[in-house]
Amino acid sequence: MEDSWRALQELVRVGKVRYGGLSNHTVDLIERALKVGPVTSNQVQYNPLQRKIEKDILPFSQRNSIGVLGWGSLAEGFLTDNFNVGKLDPKDFRRNHWYAQPENQAKVARVRDTLTRIARAHNRPMVDVVVAWELTHPAITGAIIGIRSEKEAKEMTGGTELLLTRDEMQEIDKASS
Repeated sequence: MEDSWRALQELVRVGKVRYGGLSNHTVDLIERALKVGPVTSNQVQYNPLQRKIEKDILPFSQRNSIGVLGWGSLAEGFLTDNFNVGKLDPKDFRRNHWYAQPENQAKVARVRDTLTRIARAHNRPMVDVVVAWELTHPAITGAIIGIRSEKEAKEMTGGTELLLTRDEMQEIDKASS
């Protein structure tokens, strides 16, 4: 960790790189990197179904002014309108994903139902609600969303403008706990 971070810091020093960021690093690893040089950001999985970073990475990052980019915001498509795991190609990796396992189906359904209800109340797609929820957390500086087309890219910007109410945020929190 220290050797690679030192090498990156040298690239920043000579102007080849502007900033150094990490990906999927734990608090322990971020602390080790910070002893060598600044950490601008860390990208980690974050969505209403994967919230474990709220316990340690988000508070640590916020205290240390480290940006956090949430990836997997739409949970591999599970948190999008019209997603149906049963209609996926038999070889699609999502059929075996954590979200598709029988023991997780109730939680996924509960979260999807809540997000759908809130999306309908705002006359928006579910993706807007997911992105708005994610960006509401003060430690999150950006949401990484996979897109497959220019049309999808244009459609997925609505969540940056949507403001969820405190009650809506609490509904999502309750559904995802």
